[in-house]
Amino acid sequence: MGRAVVPGFAAYSASKFALEALADVYRYELSQLGIDSVIVEPGIHRTPILERFIPPTDQDRVHEYGSTAEAIERVKGVFDAASTAAETPGREGVVEVFVRLIETPAGERPFRTVPTAAIQPLLESYNALAATIRDTLAQIFKVPELTVFQQAGSTGV
Repeated sequence: MGRAVVPGFAAYSASKFALEALADVYRYELSQLGIDSVIVEPGIHRTPILERFIPPTDQDRVHEYGSTAEAIERVKGVFDAASTAAETPGREGVVEVFVRLIETPAGERPFRTVPTAAIQPLLESYNALAATIRDTLAQIFKVPELTVFQQAGSTGV
């Protein structure tokens, strides 16, 4: 949800987009200080987040949205079904990814990690293109050195 949106999740998607941008900029800006910035893109997992969903109380207002309200309910239904499906992974695999990233030496951590096999095909080409764009932007703005991680203490800072 940090790079693609679905109807009905505007605020959630906006917060994820903001975190994506922040992590991406940090990857440039902190690389010379020996600090990694990484992103984990887990996809849908069984967590209690949808249990905390607060439905609108003003149903008259919801009905004014007509077919759009119905479409958003269908989207939510997909999330509800996926989050309770037996084949949907639990959060343990995501936790393992975070532990592995923490244990990986600085400078060797991948920028993006997709721990869920079901979402990997969707994000694989997107992430490859994003990496190319990232490197191209560094060239355009004449800061290619910011794409190369420096071990802490090697920059004189």
